[in-house]
Amino acid sequence: MHQELSNLALFLRSYVYGKFILADFKAYDTGKEGGYILILIGDYTDEDVKVIERNRLFPRTIVYRDRGRLAVHLIAYERREFPWLNVVMFVLTLISTFFAGALNVGADPFGWGILEGWVFALPLLAILGAHEFGHYLVARRYGIPASLPYFIPFPSLIGTMGAVIRLRGILPSRRALLYMAFAGPIAGFIVALPILAVGLSMSQIVSPQLGGIKLVFGEPLIFKLMVKLVLGGVPEGKELLIHPVAFAGWVGIFVTALNLIPLGQLDGGHILYALLPRIHRKVGWAVILAMLPAGLLWNGWWVWAFIGILMGPWHPPPIFNEREITTAEKVVGVISLLLLLLSFTLVPIKVQT
Repeated sequence: MHQELSNLALFLRSYVYGKFILADFKAYDTGKEGGYILILIGDYTDEDVKVIERNRLFPRTIVYRDRGRLAVHLIAYERREFPWLNVVMFVLTLISTFFAGALNVGADPFGWGILEGWVFALPLLAILGAHEFGHYLVARRYGIPASLPYFIPFPSLIGTMGAVIRLRGILPSRRALLYMAFAGPIAGFIVALPILAVGLSMSQIVSPQLGGIKLVFGEPLIFKLMVKLVLGGVPEGKELLIHPVAFAGWVGIFVTALNLIPLGQLDGGHILYALLPRIHRKVGWAVILAMLPAGLLWNGWWVWAFIGILMGPWHPPPIFNEREITTAEKVVGVISLLLLLLSFTLVPIKVQT
């Protein structure tokens, strides 16, 4: 600690005093990473930023810029460990999704039949992985320390509750927040579309079964468009028996919609805050209230309303919070809204007798 403080004092003397105004200062220690965050005000050039980034007083330095201001992130230490938890959770999710996939194809999941679940599990994990690595890569692009994805195993119809990444650093700006939040849904959506198309090409159009209980999946607009494109539509009096690969694509589309809901710290909440921070909280509460009557149609919306209340419809501000929205960022917002409208279905699953 004494050495860190000495290095900080030397950094201030060498790079700050006489050149910048120190507007704010924060020390932090998460147990896995520690350091300092300095907000500097003053005129600077690209070379000034490079000189600060190349300082040898700290193992790693990240500099964020914003019109006459710099946020200097001095990382004093990082504990880099093998991601055992990520690996274990991924293996468990692999097993649980293979199990769900085996049930989906009518195989025995308690024996070697579980391997037949690959036809559902691997496409689904590809979609979820693309989503989370989209976040991860853009976070790293903006210098935000992020964990590898944590896949979440869960015994259910699909065998998982998705995946998450943990952000260990600071949010530099609303621009970084916007692109990081958008990268996940768009990456997952892009991977889900060809998987859905391939799955639909292997699906069957059959006559409705009489009697018994069956699950009926909601059809978001993009699903209907893909059915029309791949199969030419479903004739009147017939129904679509979807292949497990198509089911994985459907789940990927639904996950995209859930993440783009403008609530709290879901991806949609991040995007809304990045573009319109002043209405973020009001929209969040409105979404929670709208989920209550929607729960009469699908009980899952009550679960999501509860989750929304737990995480709260608010958002921590990034360092550089006040700025104008660019045209490119408005386009990202419009695309995000279109993705939500294309992917959303009010009643995702219902039991039909």
